[in-house]
Amino acid sequence: MAKNYKLFILAGLSGIVLALAYPGWDFNLGFLIWIGFIPLFYALANQSRFSSFLTGFIAGLFYFLIIFRWFWSIYPLDTMGIHGRFASLSIVFVIYVISSAGMAAFWGLFGLTTSFQFLVSGKFKKRSCQLISCLLVIPALFVLLEYARAYGFSLLWAGSGTLFGSHWTMGNLAYALAGNSLALKLSSVAGIYGVIFVIILVNYLAVALLASRPWLAKLAKTKMPIVTMGIFASVLALLIMAPKIIKFKEPVTEKTVNFALIQTDQPTKISSTPKETLDAFKEQLDLLKRVAQEHPESQLIIFPEASDFFKNLSLFLTGPQIPNYFSNLFKEPKLIIAGARIINADGRAYSRVFSLDTQKDIIGFYDKRLLMPGGEFLSYPMKLLVNFLSKTKVSEFGDIREISVGNKKVSTVNFRGQFSVAPLVCSEFLSPSLARKTTEGSDIIVEMASYGVFHGSGTLAKQNLAIARFRAAENQKPLLAASNMGLSYAINSEGSVGFITQNREAQILTGSIALNPRKSWYNKVGDIPVLMGSLVLGILGFGLQVSGCREKNKILVKEEPRINNDKLL
Repeated sequence: MAKNYKLFILAGLSGIVLALAYPGWDFNLGFLIWIGFIPLFYALANQSRFSSFLTGFIAGLFYFLIIFRWFWSIYPLDTMGIHGRFASLSIVFVIYVISSAGMAAFWGLFGLTTSFQFLVSGKFKKRSCQLISCLLVIPALFVLLEYARAYGFSLLWAGSGTLFGSHWTMGNLAYALAGNSLALKLSSVAGIYGVIFVIILVNYLAVALLASRPWLAKLAKTKMPIVTMGIFASVLALLIMAPKIIKFKEPVTEKTVNFALIQTDQPTKISSTPKETLDAFKEQLDLLKRVAQEHPESQLIIFPEASDFFKNLSLFLTGPQIPNYFSNLFKEPKLIIAGARIINADGRAYSRVFSLDTQKDIIGFYDKRLLMPGGEFLSYPMKLLVNFLSKTKVSEFGDIREISVGNKKVSTVNFRGQFSVAPLVCSEFLSPSLARKTTEGSDIIVEMASYGVFHGSGTLAKQNLAIARFRAAENQKPLLAASNMGLSYAINSEGSVGFITQNREAQILTGSIALNPRKSWYNKVGDIPVLMGSLVLGILGFGLQVSGCREKNKILVKEEPRINNDKLL
């Protein structure tokens, strides 16, 4: 039992190291992702089958508890109509723990399914498989379970507003390499799951090397610890330094788009006073006026999620006055994208994005499809919890914040044949598959976000920046993000940040972004090749294990001496 405790500590250490590698900090320790699994692999190699699930679960629990710390920024829940401090604290705590434990369960399954795969213990004792089979099976298993985990969050918090699919990728280990140009380039071919395969492969190879393979000692004719440490240090240095040396240039193109991002700093409230609404609208008007006066070359202007700019404009101006307002403000036509919470003819609320040609009218709209449980709808478990604390709050939330899933699958808008954009509303950019499908026919990915519910969490904004870099790199499309109480930025088609605001204050961010006319391989085929490849590799690896075990058993089993009955007679 004492040995198990030590191995559990190693598993927890692995979770902590991986969490430090994940973005969201003021420092960048992404390189730790290449060694973060070593303590966990060692613990699993020396753990019993019955304890292996718990070992993997502990590593995952430490990891997700740390990276999901932004859950606490939701407290207090006044933006959701829950004002009691004790009720708010209880709800946030339960959601935070259940979410972390639910995601960690997939790491537990990884530990359970790989506990008998390892070749290594403290002295690299040979077990019941071949090295090649482990190199195939272990990364493939993690890829498949990580893909399943992207479904897990929607299943865990299922409700009337759930869009089922592999959408919730927060915590994906690939995002730790958002600053790695090689990882970003790989994602344009194999997506984030291809990057994960490489991460697990490198970590396992590190364990194998550090465990002193005899063939390496024979090859080098020297002491194994020095050789293995030297080889591993060289590989690790290459992985860390190569992205800083190798730079991928954007594709040469003459087609660019001048943009202006409107960043606001407006807290989310249940119901704003007339003065607060007027002040917020005045801030938006002032920022838009600055764009017109200081950056008239801007062709694309983007407001944050649920800015209500067009809705507020219709409150103060009549129908005929609105076109006059824009024609007086801009001499040339502009594309303005802004969102609002609207009540449709069916009586349901939607988070809608409007695209306006300033010299015409609304030329397109899109209703958000991937809704955030707890922020835009209450899942069934959340309703039970809220009902237990206060039965009136569920109905109040439905009246104030709950919205419905949009039916429109394509959000692409073409602006006068000059360029096309595909808006993704807040949580939608977490989904690689959703982003790929909605941006197939677009030139620019537009991310519209609001961190008002999270009270302007800097941790979440930094994590989302890393995720956005992968969405841009995967599809080889530039990405523009306009935020409320967060960071706004422009990312080129290679995943590099070209422009970014330094704080969350109300401001404009302007610049020019180059368009990429070519589609990436990932944009064409998605995650299917990597997932199918992982499945095939896993099956082949297990096949090699089974055949290897049978051969080993044939060698080990000795025939019993036969008795000569003639001599006995």
